[in-house]
Amino acid sequence: MHKRNGSNVLLVEILIAVLFFMLSATVLAQVFAASKNLTVRSGVETRALAQAQNIADALYAADDPDAALEAMEFVNSHGAWSKDYDSYSLYVTMETEYTDAGEIWLGTVRAFYALRNPDDARQSAEELFQLPVARYREEME
Repeated sequence: MHKRNGSNVLLVEILIAVLFFMLSATVLAQVFAASKNLTVRSGVETRALAQAQNIADALYAADDPDAALEAMEFVNSHGAWSKDYDSYSLYVTMETEYTDAGEIWLGTVRAFYALRNPDDARQSAEELFQLPVARYREEME
């Protein structure tokens, strides 16, 4: 009977070791998955920022910001311009303030990360950043 007790202890010890390694493997798999998601999101944010900077530069150089956004294939809806890309969307809002000396265009380029859940048919978006745009034009006489 004493031999049987020793083999049970060994079996329990092996079982605990297997459970420990299974738990470790689960944690490591979750860490690697989170790392991949962070890498993908970082790449999307980098591409969105580069595109937003290009748009801000084009708006700064344009005489007519609405025409410039239309030429870049943005769609105007309810006073905001939008364009969807693979995994992000850009939204541009512009307003003009008139003064005695001229006018200033103030705008914002916002980027949203498209979060897609395969279990849910709905799509949500998370804001990545906002990039302000401004341009002053003297009044022409």
